[in-house]
Amino acid sequence: MTSCKTALVTLAVALFATFPFRLGAQEDVLPSSDPNLTALRAQRSALVSFDPFDSRISHVMSPDAQALGMLDDAESSASDELRAVIDLLAVYENVQCEADRAKLKPLLKDRLHLYSDLLGSEAEKAAMPLGPPSIVSLPATSKKALKLHDDLIAAKNRLDVIAASLK
Repeated sequence: MTSCKTALVTLAVALFATFPFRLGAQEDVLPSSDPNLTALRAQRSALVSFDPFDSRISHVMSPDAQALGMLDDAESSASDELRAVIDLLAVYENVQCEADRAKLKPLLKDRLHLYSDLLGSEAEKAAMPLGPPSIVSLPATSKKALKLHDDLIAAKNRLDVIAASLK
């Protein structure tokens, strides 16, 4: 009986290690009419709008497994970074007192620059599989890498615009 439990626990650990769940934070709870927040939420949802079981097995068996892993890592990190920015902007937008907003503005601007730099770094990681030297052999993987790179650059540029608008 004990060996059966041990085998089940070992199997469960192996499955979770092989096919990890992406645990998303709770959905955005602060209402907002800010077009920047709306655009950032749309960019983030484009990054996370996939089925966690979509192609994990095909990724492992793909000739582009290494490249797909790099793209998944960049996509996951960028999604987390965008979520942090969205939360910061939503909190800032909901601060009613002008004195408090004035105190928060330099911190927000600093965080926007930080996350902009991090998104730029993730965009570079997304382009790495394309080379040189290229580790991609399938056109679909190249297309995914280019789209992810372009999406991350667009998000980075939006953060730069938002930071510049804070005066």
